[in-house]
Amino acid sequence: MGILEKLRPQPRWKHADPGVRAAAVYEMGPDEVDLLLGLVREDADSRVRRAAVIRLSDVEVLAEVARTDPDEDVRAEAIRGLTGLAAETDDPAPASDVVRQLQALGRSKEVVVVVRENTSAEVRAAVVGLIEDAVTLGSVSRHAQDGQTRLRALGRLQDADEILNVALKSEHTDVAVSALERIDDPAALSSIAQRARNKVAARRARTKLRRLEEDSQPAPSASMSADDRARAVDLLHQAEALVATPDPEEASAALGRVRLAWAELQADVEVDAALVQQFESASDAVREGIEARRREAVAERERERALAREQADRLAIVEEIERISGPGALDRIAELRVKWDELPPMPPEFAASLTLRFQDASRAFEDRERRRLLSEAAAVRLDTLATELEQLASSEQAVDEVVARWRGLRRDADVLREHADANVQAAERLERVVAVLEQKEVEHQQLRAKREQDNLRRLQQCCRQADALAASDQLTLKAGDRALREIRAALDERAPLPSKRDRQEIQARLEDVRTRLAPRVQELREADEWQRWANLQVQESICRDMEALKAEDDVEVAARRMRELQSRWKQVALAPRAQGEVMWRRFKTAQDEVFGRTAAFFAAQQAERDANLVKKQALCERVEALAGSTDWVKTAAAIQSVQGEWKTIGPVARGHEKAVWERFRKACDEFFTRRQQDLKQRKEEWAANLARKEALCASAEELADSTDWESTAARIKRLQAEWKRVGPVRKSKSDALWQRFRTACDRFFERYKHRDQVELQEKAVVRETLVRELEALTTPESTNGGPDNLYQTLLQARARWQQAPELPRAIQQDLAARYHQAVARIVSAWPAAFAGTDLDPEATRKRMERLLAKVEELASAHAGRPANLSPAELLAQQWRDRLAANTIAGGGARVAETEESRWRAIEQEVRAVQAQWMRLGPVPPHVAGPLNERFQRACRRFFDERRRAS
Repeated sequence: MGILEKLRPQPRWKHADPGVRAAAVYEMGPDEVDLLLGLVREDADSRVRRAAVIRLSDVEVLAEVARTDPDEDVRAEAIRGLTGLAAETDDPAPASDVVRQLQALGRSKEVVVVVRENTSAEVRAAVVGLIEDAVTLGSVSRHAQDGQTRLRALGRLQDADEILNVALKSEHTDVAVSALERIDDPAALSSIAQRARNKVAARRARTKLRRLEEDSQPAPSASMSADDRARAVDLLHQAEALVATPDPEEASAALGRVRLAWAELQADVEVDAALVQQFESASDAVREGIEARRREAVAERERERALAREQADRLAIVEEIERISGPGALDRIAELRVKWDELPPMPPEFAASLTLRFQDASRAFEDRERRRLLSEAAAVRLDTLATELEQLASSEQAVDEVVARWRGLRRDADVLREHADANVQAAERLERVVAVLEQKEVEHQQLRAKREQDNLRRLQQCCRQADALAASDQLTLKAGDRALREIRAALDERAPLPSKRDRQEIQARLEDVRTRLAPRVQELREADEWQRWANLQVQESICRDMEALKAEDDVEVAARRMRELQSRWKQVALAPRAQGEVMWRRFKTAQDEVFGRTAAFFAAQQAERDANLVKKQALCERVEALAGSTDWVKTAAAIQSVQGEWKTIGPVARGHEKAVWERFRKACDEFFTRRQQDLKQRKEEWAANLARKEALCASAEELADSTDWESTAARIKRLQAEWKRVGPVRKSKSDALWQRFRTACDRFFERYKHRDQVELQEKAVVRETLVRELEALTTPESTNGGPDNLYQTLLQARARWQQAPELPRAIQQDLAARYHQAVARIVSAWPAAFAGTDLDPEATRKRMERLLAKVEELASAHAGRPANLSPAELLAQQWRDRLAANTIAGGGARVAETEESRWRAIEQEVRAVQAQWMRLGPVPPHVAGPLNERFQRACRRFFDERRRAS
C-alpha cells in the first residue's frame, strides 16, 4: 500500500506556511465551500483570507468580510468580488442583493460599475430602481453604456444640480439632451450652451435661450399672417424637439416629415428670414445629434465585439483545459497558462467568472492526472488484493479471525474500488469477494449483538431477582444461597455485553446486591442451625406421644391423634443430620404400629367418603343440567336448593375434593354468570330505550309551543309512532316518562284545536305591547319634563305599528283608537318636544286646515246641480241631459267621455287628500274634532255628487 499512500493527496490548507495555504486555496474544488468559509473567517494570515475570498461567490459571506475583516486588501477583494458577481449575473434577484450590500457599505462607485458593465437589461433596470442617492443616479446617467439605462436613471433623478451636471458633463447625446429638456433656468441654459461637452446639447440650449428671449419680447410685425406664423413656429418647435429623440432612425424619419411640411409652407407663403434661419439651425442640430447617436451606437457595438473577442480567446483556453488529458497534457497545460497570462488584462470584476472557471479547469486537470497515476498503480494491486480476499473468504478459520483480517484489508479495498476501470476483471472479482466478506461481517456482528443482548438481559434479570430478595422480608436461606451463587458466577463469567457502560452498571449492581444480601444470608444460616437444635427437642416429644398412642383403646381417637402428630412432625422436620436420622426412625416405627391398629377405621372412613363423592357428583349433574336454562327465577331457586344439599354432605375421598368442588362451582357459576349477563343486557336495553324516550319527550316539549301547526302536528304524530316502536324501560321510570310525553303532546293538540285564537292573540300582542308602552309614557309616574328622545320614540313606535301584522277590523279599530289617543296625549303633554317636526301640533293643525279647505273647494266647485232638488226632479234632470246628449250627432259621446274623465281626475285628487289627512300627526282633541267632522262632511258631499254625476 506504500504507493497508494504516496499518491493520496494531503490537505495542504492545514500547512503551517501561509504561502502553501494560499496556494492550496486555488486547488480546492467547488464542493469544498465549507473549508473556504473556515479559512475566510479563521485564518490568521491576510494572504490566505484574500485567496479564499477570491474563490467565494456567496453574497452574504462577501458582505460580511467587507464589513468585518481587519485587512484593507481583503475587504477590497471582497468588494471586488461582490461587484463582479453583480456585473456578470443575468438574474435580477442576486444582483439586487449585491447592490443592497454595496449601498449599505457606502460603495456607490461599485454600484455604477455594476450598471455600466452588466450585459442584462433586466439586471440594469433592477439596479437602477434600487438607487436612491442623487449623485449615484447622476453618475449612472452620465456613464452607463446603453441609452435605456441612462434615460431610466435620469428619469429617477430629481436633484436640479445633478440634472445640470448630466447636461453639462455627459458625452451621450440622448441623456444630455433629455436632461436639458428638464431645465428652464436661463442661467443654467447659458452655462450649458457655453460649457456642455455634447455639442448637440449645447446647440439645443442656445435654441431654448433664444426661444425664451423671443417669448419675453413682443412679436414683430411681419408680412405673414398670424395663422401662417403659428404654423411656421410650430414646425420650428417640432424640429427643435427632435434633438431629444434617442433613436437616430426615428429622429431621421421625423426630421424628413417636418422638413417636407416646412417646404410646403414655404411654397404657400413667404416665411420670415429669421424663422427660416432658425429652422435650418434646428435641422442642422438634429442632423448632428443623429450622427452623434449613430457614432455612439457604432462605438458601443465595436466595444461589445472587442469584448466578445477577448472573452472568446479566454473561453477557448478554458475549454481546451477542460478537455485535455493524456501523457503529454502537462506540457500543453503549461503552454495554455502562459498564453492566458499574455492576454490583455481585464477588469477583475468583469472577468471573475472566466478566472474562476480557468482555476476550476486547472484543478480538474490536476485531479484527473492524479487519478490517472493512481489508476495505474491500482491496476496491479487490484488483482493481488482480489486473490488474497478470495482465499480469506474460502478459508476454514473461525469467523472472528476472518472478520478481523477483513477489517484490516477493507481500507485498501475501498481505495481500489474507486479505480475499477484500471482492471475491470480484477475489480469484478474484488466486488464479489467483498460482498461475501461484508455479509459474513454483518452476520458476525448480528450474532455477537444478539449474544451481547442476551447476556445483558440475563444479567439484568439476575440483578432484579437479587434486588427483590435483598429487599424482601420473606427471604429464605435456600433462596439466599442460590442467589449468592448466581451472583458469584456472573461476576466470574465476564460475558460480553453491548457496551463498557453496560458492564460497569451490571458489575456495580451485582456488587451492591451481594453486599446487601450476604449478611442476611449469614444471619439466616445461623438461625437455621439454632432452629434445627430446637426442633430436635420437639421431635423427641412427638416420638414419646406417638409411642403412647400404641396403648390407646379408642381407635378413632388414636387415628385423629396420629394425624395431628404427623402434621406437627412436618413443621419440625429439620434437625441436625445425625440426631435427626435417629429421631425419624423412632417416629416411623411408632407410627407404623399405630397405623396398623387404625387401618379398619380408615377403611370405613374411606367408604363413607366414597359415598359422599357419589352424592356430590349426582348434585353436579343436576346443576349442569340446569346451567343452560333461561327460566331465571325458577332455575335460580332450584340451584340454591341444590347448594343447600351440598352443604349437608360430608367430605369426599382424598384427592377428589378439589375436582368435584370445581365441577360443582363451575356449573353454578355458568348459570349465574349467564343470568348476570342477561340482566346487564336488559339494563343496557332499558337505558338505551330510556334515552330514546327522553329524547322523544324533549322533542315533544320543544314542539309543544310551536305555531307551525300542520308541520308540527305531523312531526308529533311521527314522534308518537316512534314512541310505540321503542322497547320497555325500567318500571320505576315508565309511568313518569309516559306522563311527560303525553302531557307535551296533549298540550300541543289542545293549542292546535284553538289555533285561530292563538294566532290572533299572538298577532295582537305586538300592537297591544306597543300601545301599552305609549300609554305608560303619559302615566303620573313619568317625569315632569318628559322622557328623553321623545320624538325618536314616537317615530320608532310608528314604524313598529306599520310593520305589525294585520288584525280583524273590530280588534284593530279598538287598538288603533288607543294608539292614536296615546300618541295624541303624548304630543299634547309635551308639545315643545315636537316643535319643528312632522308631529308638531301647530304645524299639523295648519296642514289640516289647508287640506280641509282644498276638499271643500273641490266639493263646492264641482257641485253641478242644486242640492235642494227632489229625487223625481233629479231623475227628470238626468233624463233631459241624456236625451240632449243623444240628439247631438257625434258630439254627445265625446262630451260624456270628457265629463267622466274630469270627474275621475277630481276623485283621485280628493282621495290623495284623504290619504294625506290619514298620515297627519296628532293634534289636541278640541281642535281635531271640529276639523275632522268638517273634513268628513266635505268628502261625503263630494262623493254624493260624484255618484249623482255617474
